[in-house]
Amino acid sequence: MSIPSESAVLVQREGPVAAIVLNRPAVLNAMNLAWVTDLGRAVSAVAADESAQIVVVRGAGRAFCTGLDLTMMNEIGMPPEFYTLQEAAFGALEDLDRLVIAEIHGYCLGGGLQLALACDLRIVSDDAVLALPASQEGLFPGMAVWRLPRLVGLGRALRLAVSGEQVHTAEALQIGLVDYVLPAEHFARMAQAIVERYLAVPQTAARATKRLMRSSFERDRAAVYADSLAELERCLDSPDVAAARAAWAQRSAARRAERDQEENDA
Repeated sequence: MSIPSESAVLVQREGPVAAIVLNRPAVLNAMNLAWVTDLGRAVSAVAADESAQIVVVRGAGRAFCTGLDLTMMNEIGMPPEFYTLQEAAFGALEDLDRLVIAEIHGYCLGGGLQLALACDLRIVSDDAVLALPASQEGLFPGMAVWRLPRLVGLGRALRLAVSGEQVHTAEALQIGLVDYVLPAEHFARMAQAIVERYLAVPQTAARATKRLMRSSFERDRAAVYADSLAELERCLDSPDVAAARAAWAQRSAARRAERDQEENDA
């Protein structure tokens, strides 16, 4: 699927990484109808690209995403299809069979934070601004009511969603809302290093882990165990396990040779 360069959301290939780029920098990537529509198309394009091993979501310009476009809300209100399209895109991203990493800088508010919650991992700049201010607009924060408690617990989720208060990055890391906090001046370089760390993980194992964990809240232990049997076979049949065994054998042989050399020198 081709994504036009003028779209509100772009897909860019960076080697084995597919980057979904929120592309309304003039309005801090605020969400309008074109934004949610184009996000759905971008996720579909990435899902169809089997050569993409990991997906990164980031915002162009000075912010990740400031949530609902208030100009849209003031002029026409929320289009009837907006929320359905938004959640379809977020859900498709959540269900994607690859790890999805949000790289968050600047403002990450409202629907922007909801989008980040639909990702598997969240990397934030230490000057990022995180909040769910929907209650201040007379709204609830979409399906963050379902995703947020799974990350931070019910009490914290209620506090953050109802108060709409800003969460400082140090607290966000402490409570599990984000996974990495990086200094703003080195954010791009250090975030890339983290993505490369996950690229180095055997992807068959990473995908199996994601599938099983994502389903674990909705199903009982027996059902997850039954699925894990098939996932185990898939992992054992993958070239990743053979490569890991070969690497272990090589390291073991090198250690034996080193010990033999030390004994000969003695």
